[in-house]
Amino acid sequence: MPFSKELMKGAAELIVLQALCDHGESYGYQLVQTIADTNNNIFEMQEGTLYPILYRLESKGLVTSQKRTAPSGKERRYYTITKSGKKVLAERLGEFQSFMRAMKNALSLSV
Repeated sequence: MPFSKELMKGAAELIVLQALCDHGESYGYQLVQTIADTNNNIFEMQEGTLYPILYRLESKGLVTSQKRTAPSGKERRYYTITKSGKKVLAERLGEFQSFMRAMKNALSLSV
């Protein structure tokens, strides 16, 4: 079931930070694949969606990037989560869990 853009917008940064935290340094396409594979293609993300998120996270100091030449000879930008990124991820995960409990109660869900 595809989720609305509005719902995904609120979760996209969290998903990207978690993927970088769990799987380490990644380049864009690799990160798209990791996110899709980790979530059984529920949270598929296009590169056109991913890169603005990565740029925003980098401008906030939550990820860093480094250009390197891959074994194939192609130049790629690799992204890594920072200590600040890990801290923000932990804070947002706690906030998200509280939000989900509140939503469950507000909507009388039996999830």
